[in-house]
Amino acid sequence: MATPAQLNGRSGDTRLADELGAALVELSMLLRRAILPPQISLTQAWTLLILSGSGPQRVTSLAEACSVTQPTMSGCIIGMERLGWVRRDSGGTDRRVVFVCLTEDGMKVLRDLEEARTRVLLADLESLPDADRAALAAAMPALRRIIAHEEQEKKAMTS
Repeated sequence: MATPAQLNGRSGDTRLADELGAALVELSMLLRRAILPPQISLTQAWTLLILSGSGPQRVTSLAEACSVTQPTMSGCIIGMERLGWVRRDSGGTDRRVVFVCLTEDGMKVLRDLEEARTRVLLADLESLPDADRAALAAAMPALRRIIAHEEQEKKAMTS
């Protein structure tokens, strides 16, 4: 791992980007294995999260957000409907427009996943020294700004 002094300057930014990217991917994969039960796919979990945060969505919008094809998302939605996690509603006056909506059962599944994630991360955080926990807390605003920047870039590309 690079020291803060080694991360100064342009080559330091590249090194930081490499290390941050690798660490986030590895943490994401570890969390996925720790919290996703075998019967829930990553696409299903991501779809529940999107519906919870953004409200009802068209299948095509969900497919784009999850980086899957429309037929793949349609199959995912059919399976989630059978499980009672989502339902389809018509789009008001235009009956050709169909929105996928989160059900109460779907919200419960999402809450269970979020609680599992919190438990796993809490155990990890408790294993760290105070200085490391403080460093993570101090990094949160910067990580949130990176997320906001990426979301803004994505919107600009699709506009």
